Amino acid sequence: MDTLVQAVPRLDRANLLAIVLGVGMAFYLAIEPTQPWLLLLVAGLAALGTDGVLRSHPASPFTRPDDTVAFLILPALLTLGGGLFLEDVVSGYWSLGAAFATIPLFAALLYGQYLSVDARSPAYTPARLVANVGAYVAAFAFFSVVYEFEVGLLATAFCVGVVSLLLSLEMLREVQLEPRPTLLYSTAIAMMLAQVTWSLHFLPLESFLAAAFLLLCLYVATGIVQNHLLRQLDLATAGEFAAVAILGLAIVVIAHAAA
Repeated sequence: MDTLVQAVPRLDRANLLAIVLGVGMAFYLAIEPTQPWLLLLVAGLAALGTDGVLRSHPASPFTRPDDTVAFLILPALLTLGGGLFLEDVVSGYWSLGAAFATIPLFAALLYGQYLSVDARSPAYTPARLVANVGAYVAAFAFFSVVYEFEVGLLATAFCVGVVSLLLSLEMLREVQLEPRPTLLYSTAIAMMLAQVTWSLHFLPLESFLAAAFLLLCLYVATGIVQNHLLRQLDLATAGEFAAVAILGLAIVVIAHAAA
């Protein structure tokens, strides 16, 4: 069995895993009543499969079982958040179409994680961009689901904080800090998002608009922290983030007024 696995080309393993995850997502969305354990199983396969893909990299520095943990958070969260989001917004035959449409998305994310193993590779920067986009997609999916399911103010703030913490760990991995400062910065971002979530309870924003506002906050917070840690945060960069924040806020306000 091990010989057979080693014979599969490295990126072909990513393609195979993406197909398995897409099929698993299709089963989760198609079976009624919904089986939460099935989505958890698919998320577990995403994490374990990604571990195998990463360790096959020629420049893989992974020797201990826990070395790849930082890389596995995003595939698992994207699977969980994506499954819950699709369950909420699609039904019938559209469910199968949406599930199989996730296959190229999973493949792109796996390629991104695989190519980001070697920071010296010319493909590292675009690979990190793909991973960051995946993180924001996962964040929006989770934020939308939390608001749509109406789990309560305290639970909503807690869930947003936990998801923000885990995704911030993934996005700050690019800075290549030691684990402790990365955790501290990610915790600060998570606490800020949880407080924003609490504040949104008193504003007339719901569902997708609230999720979009939280996503905007996460983008600005992680972007500023990344640039600060990379010593790239100057007046021009701060102005760019301020412009994005103002534009995003204007879009949310206009969308809310038109709703």
